[in-house]
Amino acid sequence: MTMMIERLDPAGDASALNAHYRRFLDDLEHTGFRGEIAPELADRSVLATDNSIYQRLPQALLYPRDAEDLERIARLIARDEHRSIVLAPRGGGTGPTASR
Repeated sequence: MTMMIERLDPAGDASALNAHYRRFLDDLEHTGFRGEIAPELADRSVLATDNSIYQRLPQALLYPRDAEDLERIARLIARDEHRSIVLAPRGGGTGPTASR
């Protein structure tokens, strides 16, 4: 049996962010977040898979500049209006070829 990775559907993405995530990103900018926020489809597509058979297109990518940016994210995500936001931290060395 051959398993294929399901192809992401850019048309289904409509490249517009979910309104709830857009509000979160706007609020994050207002907190003084100094890192990079990347909501573009091209950036998001790159991190939609992790060398496995699974793909999940993120709503946006956050690249915190420092520990203060991480604190800003944590404080904001703890607010009731943002509790449904899903964060998925990514780091180097998590793919199956990293242990070689």
